Amino acid sequence: MRKKYAVKDVMNDLKKIGPSPGLLCEIGSKLIYFEWSSCENHLGTDHPVTVHLREALDFMEHGYERLLVEGELWRIKDTPQTAINNFLKGRPTEFLDYPLDRPVEYIRSLLESVAAAKQEEVKHYKQMEAGIRQEIEADSKNPQLWNKLRLLLWMIGDYNEASEAFKTAKSLGWSKEKSAIVAL
Repeated sequence: MRKKYAVKDVMNDLKKIGPSPGLLCEIGSKLIYFEWSSCENHLGTDHPVTVHLREALDFMEHGYERLLVEGELWRIKDTPQTAINNFLKGRPTEFLDYPLDRPVEYIRSLLESVAAAKQEEVKHYKQMEAGIRQEIEADSKNPQLWNKLRLLLWMIGDYNEASEAFKTAKSLGWSKEKSAIVAL
């Protein structure tokens, strides 16, 4: 329960949720876009907070997903928390401590809905896992299937096994240039 949210508070809460790219995009479009637009109108386009909010929006809408789809998030330590921490690294305190204009209740409700949606996603992806494993049994030399398994396991939060699936995909010839998956 917070009385006010700053950028770093939202990001820290998101690290606890471990959002999928789709859910992080939702936060970007429903919260960060509003804050960026408001800052652009009140502080100007060149103000450091405005610039960093724009970069946060780009990360949430495209960058995070691109890191995952292009195979940049594949090691055991490459969790959603790590990706968010890497984005935040080196950001100025003025940006991190910037108080958000949206009401606390709105932000809390949005974060709670994302946390609930994350739990539903995990259930859904766990149901899909058996099907993908059957596909791999039928075609165990297909790097696209191994990468598909990696993405699924990463979304579930099984980073160790996701890393192993990615290593297998790479050893079978997977590359981001040849990947059939371009977005989640």
